Amino acid sequence: MKIAVILSALCLAVGLTSCGNERKTENFVRVEEGRFYIGDRQYGYIGTNFWYGAILGSKGEGGDRRRLIRELDLMKSIGIDNLRILVGSDGVEGVVSKVEPTLQRAPGVYNDQILDGLDYLLMEMGRRRMYAVLYLNNSWEWSGGYSQYLQWAGAGKAPIPAVDGWNAYTEHVRQYAKNEKAHSLFADHVDFIVSRTNRYTGRKYTDDTAIMAWQIGNEPRAFGDENKEAYAEWMAATAEQIKRLDPNHLVSTGSEGKAGSEGDIALWERVHADRNIDYMTIHIWPNNWGWIHRETMEADLPQAIINTKGYIDEHAALAARLKKPLVMEEFGYPRDGFSFKKESATLQRNAYYEAVFSYIHENMQHGGVFAGCNFWGWGGYAMLSDDHYVWRKGDDYTGDPAQEEQGLNSVFASDVATITLIGKYSTLLNMPSGGRTSQTALLLKNLRAVAARGTMFGHQDDTAYGVGWFGDAERSDVKSVCGDYPAVIGFDMGHIELGVEVNLDGVPFDKIRSEIIAQHRRKGMSTVSWHPDNPLTCGDAWDVSDKTVVASVLPGGSCHEIFTGWLDTLAAFFNSLIDDNGDKIPILFRPWHENTDSWFWWGADLCSVEQYRQLWEMTWDRLHLKGATNLLYAYSPSSNVLFSQTYNERYPGDHCVDLLGFDTYHFGQAGQFRKGLEQNLAQLTRLGKEHDKPIAITETGLEGVTMADWWTAVLQPAMQSYPVAYVLVWRNAYDRPGHFYAPYPGQASVADFVQYYNGPQTLFCSEVDLYK
Repeated sequence: MKIAVILSALCLAVGLTSCGNERKTENFVRVEEGRFYIGDRQYGYIGTNFWYGAILGSKGEGGDRRRLIRELDLMKSIGIDNLRILVGSDGVEGVVSKVEPTLQRAPGVYNDQILDGLDYLLMEMGRRRMYAVLYLNNSWEWSGGYSQYLQWAGAGKAPIPAVDGWNAYTEHVRQYAKNEKAHSLFADHVDFIVSRTNRYTGRKYTDDTAIMAWQIGNEPRAFGDENKEAYAEWMAATAEQIKRLDPNHLVSTGSEGKAGSEGDIALWERVHADRNIDYMTIHIWPNNWGWIHRETMEADLPQAIINTKGYIDEHAALAARLKKPLVMEEFGYPRDGFSFKKESATLQRNAYYEAVFSYIHENMQHGGVFAGCNFWGWGGYAMLSDDHYVWRKGDDYTGDPAQEEQGLNSVFASDVATITLIGKYSTLLNMPSGGRTSQTALLLKNLRAVAARGTMFGHQDDTAYGVGWFGDAERSDVKSVCGDYPAVIGFDMGHIELGVEVNLDGVPFDKIRSEIIAQHRRKGMSTVSWHPDNPLTCGDAWDVSDKTVVASVLPGGSCHEIFTGWLDTLAAFFNSLIDDNGDKIPILFRPWHENTDSWFWWGADLCSVEQYRQLWEMTWDRLHLKGATNLLYAYSPSSNVLFSQTYNERYPGDHCVDLLGFDTYHFGQAGQFRKGLEQNLAQLTRLGKEHDKPIAITETGLEGVTMADWWTAVLQPAMQSYPVAYVLVWRNAYDRPGHFYAPYPGQASVADFVQYYNGPQTLFCSEVDLYK
C-alpha cells in the first residue's frame, strides 16, 4: 500500500512537471511513430472532401454562409472533424468543367472574396475544433492546376478533356514535371497562401490549429516514365518550401498511391520517404478503376472490397516501414443503380463504406498505421436540379465537381443510413482502448486482474433500499452486517424508456445516478441491467404473448423508431454519470440477460438466434453512436439449461462483449445446486480463456437465505477454484416480505456471512480500487 502511494506521488510529480513545459504545438495535429496525435490523444478520423468550403464561406458569387454553418454543424454532430478542402481554383471563369468563381485569376492576381471565404471557413472550423487539409494544386482541369500554370508559363492553351479529349489533355500536362516557369509561378502561390494572416481571427495561418496539413496538390502525377525524376524532385522542393514557411503543420502529397505513380509503387515510396512529408496518402475509385460496373454493381461489390483492402495493405506495409500514417483521403462509390437522385438508395455504398471504416478501426486497434479516410464527397444540404445533371452556374455545390454528374458520389444530409454509419465509426475511432473512455478501459483491465486476488461481492440495489427501509442515505443491509459496502452494486433501468422518474422497483433514477456516483467514489463498481417494457404489446418485460417483438424493433420493424428512442434515453442517462473530475463514470451494462430461457420478450422462443444477435449489436451500435463511451458489456444467459450447448449459440461476438457471466439461483437441494454451479463455472472458465474475457456470476442467491451457513457451505466452496471476478446476489426487497438474498441485522445467516466476509478470497469495497 505504501509503495503504491509513493509511486502515485512520483507519477503526479512527473505529470506536473510535464504540464509546465507544454509545447507551443500541443494543439496541432502531429505524427509520432506512425500515428496522428492531438495533445496526448491518438487521432483517427472519418473525414470528408469539402472542396467548395472556401467558396461557400465567401460573401460573393457562390457564397452561402448560412448553409456553411449548417453543414459544419451537421458534420461535427456526426463526428466528421477532418475536411479536405481546395484552397481555390486557377484561371479565368466561364471554362467548361472548371470550379468557379476562381481564386487566382492570373498569376498573383487573387479574388479577395474567395480569400475572405477561406478565412471565414477556417475561423468557423476552429470554433468547432475541426481540422482542414488544404490542397494547393491539382493535376486535373476542374480547378485549373497543372494545365493552367502551364498556360501561364507559355506552354500553350490548356486543353479541356470534355472538349479536346483526354489524350490532348495528358500530352499537355506531361510538360509540368519539367517546366521550371510553371513551378516558379506555383511556388509564388504557395508563399502567398501559406504566409497569409486570417482577417477574422488576426492569426497567421502558420499558427492556426484549424489547419491539420498543407497538401501539395490533388492527385499530383509525373505523367510519364521520363518525368519520374523531375516529378520527385519537384515534390521534394515544394514540401521543403512549405515546411520552411510553416514548421507547425503537417505536409502531405495528395497522391493516389501506386495508381498515381505511373504504376510504380517504389516512386510513391520514394516521394513519401522525404523528411518533409509527414504522412502518406492513397485514393481508391472502384468505379473509375473498373472494379464495379453499372449492370453488375451488387455482384461486383465483394470483389471491390477485396481489391480495396489489397490496395490498402500494399501501401500500408510501406507506410509502416517509414513509420508514417496512411490516409485514404479520396474514395467514392455511386448510389445504387448509378442514380443521381437524392432519394435513391445507397445500400451498396453503405456496405463499401462500412468495409473501409471497419478496416481503419481494426487496423488502429492492432497498432497499425491506417489512420483515417476522407470519403468523396460531402453534399450535405445541397439541392439538385430536376432537369439536368451537369453543374451550371447558380446550382448548389455538391460533393461532385463540375465535370461529374451532380449527385453521383455525394453524401447528402438525407442519406440517413450513411450518416448513421459515419457517426458510428467516427465515435469508435476517436475513443481510446477500443471505443471507451480511459477509466472504462482501466476498469476492464482490473476486472481481468482482480480474480487473481479473490472474488468481489455484489448486491442488487444495495444502497437504494433494504429490508424495512427505503431511500435512506448511506444505508446498506450488507454494511450494517459486516461494516463494509459490496464491491459491486447492481441497479436496473427498467421504465427509463417510458420517461418516468422511477424505475420498475420504485427507485428514482436520480437516486440511482447519485448511488452510482457514490459507489465510484468508494472505488467500487456499478452494474446495470435493463428490463424494458414490451414495445409491441405495451406489456412489461415478462409479456411473451407475441413472438414478433424482437423483429419489430430491428431495422425495418414497426417499433424500430420507438425503440431507438428508448436506447437514446438510456444513453442520455449513461452520459449523465459524471465524476468529481467531470469524467464519465464507467459501468458494466448487462442487457438482454437470461436470453436462453423464454420468460422475457427477447428470450429463446421469442426470436431466432440471428434476431437476438442483431438486437444486441443494434443496442451496442446505438449506445456508442450516442456517446455512451463509459460502458462495458456483460453477456449473461441463464444457466438453467444445458450450459455447454447453449452459451455460445446466441453469443453476439467478442467485439461487443467484455465479460462473460450467467444468472443462476439456488432451488432445490444445496448439494445439487453447488454441483451445478461448479460445473457451469468450469465451462465458463474455459470459455473465458477462449474469448479472453473475465468471468462472473452475474445473478444468484437463495431467496430468504434459508440456510444459516449458505455463504461458507455452498457459495464460497463452489467458486473458490475458479477465477470469478465478482458474484452478485439479488435484492433485499423493501415491500415483499421474505424476498431478500443478502443478510440484514438479525437474519439467521449473519454470523456465517461475517465469516464469509473475513475469508481471504472475498473482496468488499474497502479492499478494491478498480480505477487504480
